[in-house]
Amino acid sequence: MKFLVMFISVLAFAVSVQAQEFTSGTKQVPLIELYTSEGCSSCPPADRWLSGLKDHEDLWSGFVPVALHVDYWDYIGWKDPFASPEYSQRQRRYAHENNESTVYTPGIRKAGDEWRSWRLWGGPTQDDGVDVGKLKLSVSANGDFSASFSELDASLEGKSLQLNVAVLGLGLENEVTRGENTGKTLRHDFVVLQLSRFASAQSGAWSGSIEKPALASSQYAIAAWLSEKGSVSPVQACGGYLNSDVWQVSL
Repeated sequence: MKFLVMFISVLAFAVSVQAQEFTSGTKQVPLIELYTSEGCSSCPPADRWLSGLKDHEDLWSGFVPVALHVDYWDYIGWKDPFASPEYSQRQRRYAHENNESTVYTPGIRKAGDEWRSWRLWGGPTQDDGVDVGKLKLSVSANGDFSASFSELDASLEGKSLQLNVAVLGLGLENEVTRGENTGKTLRHDFVVLQLSRFASAQSGAWSGSIEKPALASSQYAIAAWLSEKGSVSPVQACGGYLNSDVWQVSL
């Protein structure tokens, strides 16, 4: 009897630490990037729009959403707790790569391209995207991961690709007491709480570890995308919700 109980316990543990698998199709899955700030009075409608994508049937399979909070509005009175100068710099790199004259919030990019008609978007169609290849990501309960990419696009053959892995927080909110949004309670989803980059050790393969973000969230998701070396534009993306036991198990 004791042996049976022990066996069941070991089996339950093994199941609990089983790695989660996230994968794209072969067609390009667009990364949707919202550049936003709690210090910007124009941003809450865009934040709500992005939150609304939680209910979209094509979430994760047809698009991967992320919200990157910039810090260049912090000076006007409210320091955004989710903001990072790294995300501001990423937005500026986009502007530089595409010869755009300025950066702004809310700013949204789809598959790397500036996207001003996001309010009218109904979702991806079967004809969207080109065949670039399949991105796979496996995440263990302790945060270790492995990833692979099998490219179909001949233009990517032999190119150095970088893996970007973002931990996202959902159901986040703040009461703003200063700045343009004084008195408002702002709610956010798909917020990038941590962003890591990994160079390919061998063609089309990556591995590493993802630490738990310093800022806590009641629910986490993960987004991964590839970009060519020296560019911020995404090549392929995948993602999904993380199990609640992630980072709670030591292997």
